[in-house]
Amino acid sequence: MTRLPTDAFAAFVGLDWADAKHDVCLQAAGSEQREHSSLDHTPEAIEAWVCSLQKRFEGKPIAIGLELNKGPIVFALRKYHSSCSFPSTP
Repeated sequence: MTRLPTDAFAAFVGLDWADAKHDVCLQAAGSEQREHSSLDHTPEAIEAWVCSLQKRFEGKPIAIGLELNKGPIVFALRKYHSSCSFPSTP
């Protein structure tokens, strides 16, 4: 298994996908503090969230751990060059 260098990412995100809302846990690189939030299940909410991350981390790569390897969130995140998705299921 090839390991990516963790210093390549500005932040690490865990995203729990659900029907009505999505829970998010974010940890900025170099920080021990974790931030928790949730997103509504809408394309607009996802886009606003990703755009806020891009602005906050100045377009640097963000690692996003997902419980899915396909579906709406995976498709939505593909259009953002600064997000790197890592599905937990094969």
